[in-house]
Amino acid sequence: MPTTMTTRNSTKGVAGLLLAGVLIVVLLVSGIPGARSVSRNKCANRLAIVETVIEASPGIVVHLKNDPKIYFISPKNNHGLTATTLQQKLAGKETQLLIAHAWSPLDPFSSLNEIEEIRQEGQLLYSMK
Repeated sequence: MPTTMTTRNSTKGVAGLLLAGVLIVVLLVSGIPGARSVSRNKCANRLAIVETVIEASPGIVVHLKNDPKIYFISPKNNHGLTATTLQQKLAGKETQLLIAHAWSPLDPFSSLNEIEEIRQEGQLLYSMK
């Protein structure tokens, strides 16, 4: 004999789907990066040798030697810099990056890091501000 869905069971299913939808929206909204730069006390310094600089998603991407993480400059904050210019200045040289340290549920292991500043031999080459 086939079972029929009661009103009570139907309400539980709708409530469950609604709860799941709300949780997904909250996670997506909390993962959207802010428009302003992060304060200095929420940044981390990274001193390493730059391997390559390329133009890719999410902007100008800097790869450091022996580091699998992705460091990037957002297109809205590049101030006219190009990947080619940075490649010529940074490739193979020790460089200091000031990295925005902001956790996101969409990137829980912080493998994608936005660059706030780039310094080389004490000279400021890029600043988000």
